[in-house]
Amino acid sequence: MKSGTKNLLIVAACIVVLGGITAALVLTDNKKGDDVSPSASAAEIGLVTKTKVDIVSMSVKNQKGSYNIVPKKQSTPSAASGSSEDNIEFEIKELKGIPSNKTAIDQVVQNGYSLFATKNIGTMKNLDEFGLKNPSAQVNVTFKDGSTYNYYIGNSSPSDTTAYYMCGEKSNNVYIVSIDAGLLENINYFVNKDILFVTNGAGENDFTKITLSGKNYPKPVTLQNQNNMMILTSPYRAPVNEEKLEQLKTMLSNIIAENVEAVNVPADKLKTYGFETPTAQVDFNLNKTDYTLKVGNKKEDNYYVMLNGVNVVYEVKPENINEIVSSNAFSFRNKNVLANDIESVKSVVVKIGNETSTFTVNRKKDETKSTEDNTVYIYSVDMSGKNIDYETKYKNFYNKATEIQLLEPTETKPTGTPVLSLEYAYFDRNDKDTVLYYKTGDRRYTAVLNGSVCGIVTSDNVERLIDAKKSL
Repeated sequence: MKSGTKNLLIVAACIVVLGGITAALVLTDNKKGDDVSPSASAAEIGLVTKTKVDIVSMSVKNQKGSYNIVPKKQSTPSAASGSSEDNIEFEIKELKGIPSNKTAIDQVVQNGYSLFATKNIGTMKNLDEFGLKNPSAQVNVTFKDGSTYNYYIGNSSPSDTTAYYMCGEKSNNVYIVSIDAGLLENINYFVNKDILFVTNGAGENDFTKITLSGKNYPKPVTLQNQNNMMILTSPYRAPVNEEKLEQLKTMLSNIIAENVEAVNVPADKLKTYGFETPTAQVDFNLNKTDYTLKVGNKKEDNYYVMLNGVNVVYEVKPENINEIVSSNAFSFRNKNVLANDIESVKSVVVKIGNETSTFTVNRKKDETKSTEDNTVYIYSVDMSGKNIDYETKYKNFYNKATEIQLLEPTETKPTGTPVLSLEYAYFDRNDKDTVLYYKTGDRRYTAVLNGSVCGIVTSDNVERLIDAKKSL
């Protein structure tokens, strides 16, 4: 026999022998895993290979608690979806009626119908070494065909903290699997942390009324929509600080919790969180729906918060509810003592000391500039019978009156006689506004609007107005 032919026969024989050894090793390795899928690759071992449609229930018991997942509803699949899997939703029975994180639930359910191991450790006599004698989690899954799959999750793998040891309920065969974090959490993990997330498909969010009360508001503060404009109506009537109002609206439309403290809390236990006498409470109407938000006690730096109708105690960072817990009537009001539009005013009675003057405004329709939808007026004014130029002298005086800014709040009602008094009457309103200024300190005056104390203004503002009146 030629040497070349002989060598080829030897190589062929070696290949046959090696192939037989390899096949034997593969068969032997597969026998170690009593739940190994026949089609599993070397890198991925199928332990449960079903679909979400097959799930009847899935219960999880771990060191933080327990919960049960069941299908929520299953509608008839549409032509667009092409599969009933796209139409099935799951819920946690213990969270029924509580806003839940659908994505978090779906990710946990996947470990019930589709579970793969990255490594088969083999049959082990001492499961305690892997944390499987007193497991971190026990999972029981029931399928529509009547079958079940129950398994334990043990310690995390030393080489990969995201992977865990696992074995079947009646098996000593240990695998390494990657699982969703929710298997090791309690039901609070699945509660949606969006306390409020409200949008208006028709445009901007529509607030009709906002009332703030509670321990931080000895006198409730009410902001109300009147004639398509939000104004401060309690504890006194005043225009609002638009920037502050927008910040409050934005906050009430989107409040996110830092953590979920508790769910399904009995009514008699809510007082332990401070909701019986809340730090602050907000009652508001948003897009024609009424809401009540309560802010309770503090937990370290954060606040406990509850939304009416949702039995969840949330933990919220102060900055997420700052406009609710750290505001007052003064912060929500426009800092102008009175800022009525000059064209709405019919008369102003000014009293400085014992001297009284009346500005009377006359108006007539400007036929050349007026349209069917918009009436334009020509204005003239006299002061106690004397004609005053409207565009220069009167506007100069009026603007100085309406631009007086509040410097700081006060609730102390002044005594004595006001240094300056202004009484406004209007063309299209029957009511009047009266502003009084009392000297109450060094370079300070207290402003009183319609009998209610507004706050402190500087003497410079008041004295400039007095000088403007005298110059007329």
